[in-house]
Amino acid sequence: MARVPAGTWSGLVLAGLLWLSAGATAADVIAGAPAPVDATWRDAARQRDVPVRLRAPAGAPAARPVILFSHGLGGSRDAGTHWAEHWAAHGFFVVHLQHPGSDESVWKGRDGRPGEKAGALKAAASGPQLVARSRDVAFVLDELARRKDAGDPLLAGADLSRVGLAGHSFGAHTTLAAAGQRVVRPGGAEPLLLEPRIRAAVAFSPAANPRDPDPSTSFGAIRIPVMSLTGTRDGDVIGNGATPAQRVVPFENMKGPGK
Repeated sequence: MARVPAGTWSGLVLAGLLWLSAGATAADVIAGAPAPVDATWRDAARQRDVPVRLRAPAGAPAARPVILFSHGLGGSRDAGTHWAEHWAAHGFFVVHLQHPGSDESVWKGRDGRPGEKAGALKAAASGPQLVARSRDVAFVLDELARRKDAGDPLLAGADLSRVGLAGHSFGAHTTLAAAGQRVVRPGGAEPLLLEPRIRAAVAFSPAANPRDPDPSTSFGAIRIPVMSLTGTRDGDVIGNGATPAQRVVPFENMKGPGK
């Protein structure tokens, strides 16, 4: 994993996803992108509201690739704005997801007892919330397709055959799960929450479970191109055992040629 100055990260991430855009290069900047559109989409099957923010590049021709962004623990659809603006300026259609149950609602208003906010965040970093997040990704992809087929003009240029997923921290876990990360169980490993419509991924500061007995199996099943970024000071935020070394483990154990 290369170490690069922080100021170049957004450009590197863009390069990692540009392969989705046929003929596009980092020089193909589209000026004057329209204001993002906020909405809340209802997943009737799960009785769950999923807030989203849609960014369409200005003047983009048809068939522009799509990037979904998954926020970290305690975040919102505001997360990733800097990267999303950069991607949209280069012709990508960007969708920010907000995940109820592991978003800002977990900690807002918890400024009373010492440790209350940290405890709430740690509790939200759970397996069931990862499942919910992954199902949010699948639901948003379904909803994008449904709305485009229904003639939504905002989605006219979104090419849903070329979709990338990016995420930070818990969003990086969500990203790797969708990319094919597996859980090692007695008797073998099974796909976790693979989303086959995701064709490329960027994981900002993921981490391996320190109790995972076989990370080569967990992450070795990922076969799509993945860019993984972290830093030497990116340690344990909520007391779950994450260390800078653990955050490199996913990258080290991916076997695909596109990492």
